[in-house]
Amino acid sequence: MHSNAIFILCAENEIDLDLPYFSPSSLQSDGFIHACCAEQVKAVYQQFFSLQSQVFVAVIDTRLVSAEIKYESPSEPIGNDKPFPHIFGKLNTNAIVDILEYQHFSHQDISDRLLDVLAHYRFSRLPVEGTLYKSTWRATTELANEKPVGTAMIGMYCHTLKSVSCFHRLSHDEIWHFYAGDAFNLYLLFPDGEVESIVMGTDFAKGQHLQYRIPAGVWQAGEVLKNSEYAIFGCTMAPGFTGDCFEAADHDLLKEQFSGMSDVIERLAVNDGDTAMPEGFAS
Repeated sequence: MHSNAIFILCAENEIDLDLPYFSPSSLQSDGFIHACCAEQVKAVYQQFFSLQSQVFVAVIDTRLVSAEIKYESPSEPIGNDKPFPHIFGKLNTNAIVDILEYQHFSHQDISDRLLDVLAHYRFSRLPVEGTLYKSTWRATTELANEKPVGTAMIGMYCHTLKSVSCFHRLSHDEIWHFYAGDAFNLYLLFPDGEVESIVMGTDFAKGQHLQYRIPAGVWQAGEVLKNSEYAIFGCTMAPGFTGDCFEAADHDLLKEQFSGMSDVIERLAVNDGDTAMPEGFAS
């Protein structure tokens, strides 16, 4: 029995989720759209995409695909020669539940439960960090500097489709909320050198928090607990979040200052040296 998750490797911005369908040139030339299973992604990347600088993986829920999908042997040897999923028709983009950078793909299968969550919330990927997120409220009332009085978002951490927060700090306090799924860690590095790890979740007997305030100027990062599937959380800010209130860390410098957290800092350094949000983001 085949998994309900299949994948398409693509260049940056090749797939436009604002359009109703994705119709690459292979649909005309070969009669179908090439896709692959989780265990085949690496072989496809190595054979066809390894020389490209930016490669992305589109995650497709086959239960949502309107065109016919057939599993067929490739025309030339690729990987273990198992049949590949071929999509015989234009791909309705509402069947694409995530697009992430290739280097953050775990090459593991995706559970139906995780596909359900992705299809329901329709997350985007946050610039710089790549975190799965969705803006849910942005106040129309503005402060004197024309910035919103408050904002709210929903986010999701998971390992299979790597979604974490790299170390960053904000110019305003931020309130974190646990909503659903598995517990997750928040790592806090304070200006005075203090380090704190907070577990967000529902088990108060174990000291887990449903809500937690992170003060302005504190380096913060987060990830779902090891061997967990996903965690859904929320963040609210007042004044609201704008791109210029965000600063991602230089992780090499941060490891010098907090050497005891080097492993965590390195593991969550997903920002590739970028420290600022794109100009105009969340402005």
